[in-house]
Amino acid sequence: MIDSVRSPSSLAWRLALTAVFLRLAYSAVVQGFMLFGLPDTRQMRELHAQPEYLAPLLAHIVMGAVIAGLTTWGAMRRWLARHDTMAVDEPRKLFGTFIALLLVYTLAVAAGMAFLHNVLMQFVMTHRGTLEEWSGVGVIGQFLTLGIVVRVATILLEIIGVCLVVRIATWTVQPAGPAGGPPYDQRHAAWITGLTVLIWQLGVSITLGGVLQMQSRDAGWTAFTLGYLALPAIVLAMCVLLCLNLLPRAIGAARLGRAVAHGTLAFWLAQALGVGLGFLAVRAMSWDQLIRAASSSVTAWVALLAYGLLLALACVIGRQALYPRAKTAAPQA
Repeated sequence: MIDSVRSPSSLAWRLALTAVFLRLAYSAVVQGFMLFGLPDTRQMRELHAQPEYLAPLLAHIVMGAVIAGLTTWGAMRRWLARHDTMAVDEPRKLFGTFIALLLVYTLAVAAGMAFLHNVLMQFVMTHRGTLEEWSGVGVIGQFLTLGIVVRVATILLEIIGVCLVVRIATWTVQPAGPAGGPPYDQRHAAWITGLTVLIWQLGVSITLGGVLQMQSRDAGWTAFTLGYLALPAIVLAMCVLLCLNLLPRAIGAARLGRAVAHGTLAFWLAQALGVGLGFLAVRAMSWDQLIRAASSSVTAWVALLAYGLLLALACVIGRQALYPRAKTAAPQA
C-alpha cells in the first residue's frame, strides 16, 4: 500500500533530504568522536576552536551533504520518470534500504580514502625530491596536488556510490499510483544550477584556502566566515534568484544534466573573466597603487561586488548558450 500520510509527488525530494540529514549526522558523529572519544581530546578541541580549521571543515561538510542530496534527487527522479510514476508501493522499504546502504557505503569510502591518502602522503614524503625534479613542483605544491586528487576521487566515488545505492534501493519496490512522472520545471532547474555553483564555490574555497592561509596568517573569524560560508551562501541565493527570472518557464526536454552544465559553465566562466580583469587591472596600476589597494579594506568589497556581477553575467551567457530556443521567464509577481 502507498503511504497515504506522505505526498507521493515529493518522493525524490524526501529521499534527497534523507541523504542530506544522513551525511550531516555522520559528520556530527565523526566530529563528536574526535572531540570526546579520542585519548587526547584537548588538542582536538583547541584545533576545532581555530577558524582556519573549523571554517574549511564546515564548508567540506556542507559540500558533501549538497552533493549527496542533489545526486540522490536526480537518481530517484530519473527512476520515477522512467517508470512514469510518482510513487512506490512500499516507501518504507525503499527508505530503509537506502539508509542502510548509504551508511555502509559512506563508511567504506571514508575508510578507503583515508587509507589511500595515507599511502600517497608516505609516497610523496619518500620521493619528494624525485617528484620535484620530474615535475618542477615543490613540496607544498605536491601536497596541494595530492589533496586535490584525493578530493576529486572522493567526490566521484560519492556520486557514483549514491547513484548505485538509489538503484539498488529501487529494486526492493515497484511503481505505484496513477501514471505520470514527476514534474521538472523552471524552479528545479534554477535550484540545480545554484546548487552546482555552490558546490564549485565550496570546492574552490577549500582548495585555495590552504594556499591563502600560508600567505595571510593574520586572518580572523570574519575573513574565514566570509570566504568559506557567507560568500557561498550569497552566491547560491543570487544564482537561484537570477535563474528563476532568466530560465524559461517551459523547460521542455532539458533535465538535470543541462542545469548542472549551466551552473558549471557560469562558475568557471566567472572565474576566467575575473582572472582576466584582475590581470588587466594589475597591468594598469603602478606599484604604489597596488600596495595601497592591497592594504585597503574597500578593495575586498569591490572585488566581491565585481565577482557577483561577473557571476550574474556568466549565468546570462550560460542561459543563452544552453537554452537558446526558449523564451525568457516572465518576472515573478
